[in-house]
Amino acid sequence: MDTKARLSNDEFLSQVGELFKKQQESGTVFLQQKRLTEFDPVEKEHNPSPGNLTDISAQGKTYPLLFRASNGASDKSKKIKYTTVVEADKLEAFWKKYADVVKGGVAGLKKKDKKKTKGKKKKAPAKGVSK
Repeated sequence: MDTKARLSNDEFLSQVGELFKKQQESGTVFLQQKRLTEFDPVEKEHNPSPGNLTDISAQGKTYPLLFRASNGASDKSKKIKYTTVVEADKLEAFWKKYADVVKGGVAGLKKKDKKKTKGKKKKAPAKGVSK
């Protein structure tokens, strides 16, 4: 399976669930969400530019969201990446399913062992100071 192709929303959610299961013993899962902007081939940049974000709401335009999941492996042969695009009108339903998958994956993580700390030492009163 080509892990760089965009998946459907349901496929993405199932693959993220599997990724959490694989990485449960040892490993990391990186999750990213960001707005998908249009690419202008003439300007060779995404519009709007970061400095021009104030007029977005005035246009009334909605943008799809890009969701990514990765295992963060530095070795390209072992790296797993999943990507999907969610349209704004389907976002609420997708977000509920996405939250359930992430909560299920996070629930299986081990908590870090906390070091036991010794009781705090009481400070001795300062010498030579009297009231």
